[in-house]
Amino acid sequence: MVDDINIAYIEKLRTALDGHLVKTPLLRCFELEKRFSRGTKILAKLEFLQNTGTFKLRGALASILGLGKEELSSGVVAVSAGNHAIAVAYAAKSFGLKAKVVMPKSSNKFRVSTCQKLGAEVVFAENSGDAFEIVNLIKERENLNFIHPFEGQSIVNGTATLGYEICNQYPGMNALVVPIGGGGLCSGLSSFVRKKIPECGIYGVEPIGANTMYRSLKENAPQTMDNIETIADSLAAPFAMPISFEYCKKNIDGSHLVSEKEISIAMSILFDEMNLVVEPACATSTAALLGPLKEELDGKTIILILCGSNIDWLTYEQNISIAR
Repeated sequence: MVDDINIAYIEKLRTALDGHLVKTPLLRCFELEKRFSRGTKILAKLEFLQNTGTFKLRGALASILGLGKEELSSGVVAVSAGNHAIAVAYAAKSFGLKAKVVMPKSSNKFRVSTCQKLGAEVVFAENSGDAFEIVNLIKERENLNFIHPFEGQSIVNGTATLGYEICNQYPGMNALVVPIGGGGLCSGLSSFVRKKIPECGIYGVEPIGANTMYRSLKENAPQTMDNIETIADSLAAPFAMPISFEYCKKNIDGSHLVSEKEISIAMSILFDEMNLVVEPACATSTAALLGPLKEELDGKTIILILCGSNIDWLTYEQNISIAR
């Protein structure tokens, strides 16, 4: 079992992160509301406007703040296909630390070059499984501090600061829709919101081809997937882990699945009707709202988490073409 989130600690942590984080805005989504009955109110938390382009910076910064002086002197290492790697590179640069990031060879070139521009050394692996093996070797050989992409109390505390912001910006919500990959975002965010607004419905969303947390909740234990297939590569965690699993199990009202076509359609709607260019993972919350959750959330005050936008134009065009 995991402990309840400490509201006072999260408030202090968010204050400590001032100067490193952007307080991302809430946007009223009038165009989306037209698809629902009168009285439905939809707002989007534009976390893709965060420094580094995703929520991942919150956990990376919280992890570094939790290190001691001796640990800080040795530097940090991370494993990621992109967004977490970028966040760790940015956070390390902010504190003047050495950073290495292990990335699969298939990682988006835009994300790789962004890490390099931020001063991180990029080490390539054949695939995600190999990447985790390599990062453990580097950690031991070079005595670097490993910042996990979605597991650990520091990650949970970091993403809980997003919940703190939302609850202060719009305490009247009664539904929250959150993308889930490894569960790092959902675990902290859901924990804070559940504690602060107990009656709020909290709905996880996963791609059908990367539904590790969905399977874990169904089996009541962290599960592993041998084959991940989704355009939402930021949500392509091949396994769930105990801490993030337990927080999600304790605080969310289930996880809901969306198809590749539903994700692509949501990306197109966000672009055509709201002028928002987001990556596939970011569009999953909108896809769920307009798909499996539409009837259940009709008439409610809903906040969608739009979690990231680190994508190049060519990849974006390829992804939205699925909906055409």
